Amino acid sequence: MKKTALLFIAVLVILASIDFIWPFTTERTDGDVFGQGLNTAEMQTYQDSDLGFTVRYPSFFAVQPDSLDEYTGHVRFSYDNEWATVVLECYALRNYGQSLKSGMDSLAQVLHATDCKLGSDYFILSGPQYENDSRMDDYSYYSRFVCRGKLWFVYTMVYPDRYHDHLGRLFKEIDDWQVFEDQRTGISRADSFMLDATRKGHKKKRAVFNNTSYRTNKK
Repeated sequence: MKKTALLFIAVLVILASIDFIWPFTTERTDGDVFGQGLNTAEMQTYQDSDLGFTVRYPSFFAVQPDSLDEYTGHVRFSYDNEWATVVLECYALRNYGQSLKSGMDSLAQVLHATDCKLGSDYFILSGPQYENDSRMDDYSYYSRFVCRGKLWFVYTMVYPDRYHDHLGRLFKEIDDWQVFEDQRTGISRADSFMLDATRKGHKKKRAVFNNTSYRTNKK
């Protein structure tokens, strides 16, 4: 009986050791590392100084300096490692009187969207990422377009397909994005800025969205 008890205890110790060591000996992919970092990262809030929109992004993403940005009302965040890149972009487009449905349909064709979702004041497009009309192998995009006043506000993500299952937190950020902290004040400010820019012939504005500002040679 005593020998049986000792054998049982020995088996439990061995199993506990295997359970402790196994997580450290299992090979982790770069996607696993990214996913763990994303799920534990603090979310920072960026506010655009011109149009006033706010957007949240993971603290370990790099913010593109304003001096490198050729557009007003545009910000870009990126994560890069040796194998892949994840890009977040937020910007505004003029809405020349299009309805949500017509705007979604026209942009879906331009952006080669394979999935579309229409909401009460927004639409979401997703599909394979293209650059100069050529499909980028193993990369996709996910974009939310929100109608606010006379503008479409866009929050988009370009990502490696193999990272898809690790990006749940960012998909939710995009799905929940409301553009302004105070909607009425934000819309008034954005419309006033764009009207003033038009009167002054402001050159620094994004006129056409084609979702090709993302560049990478990584596979």
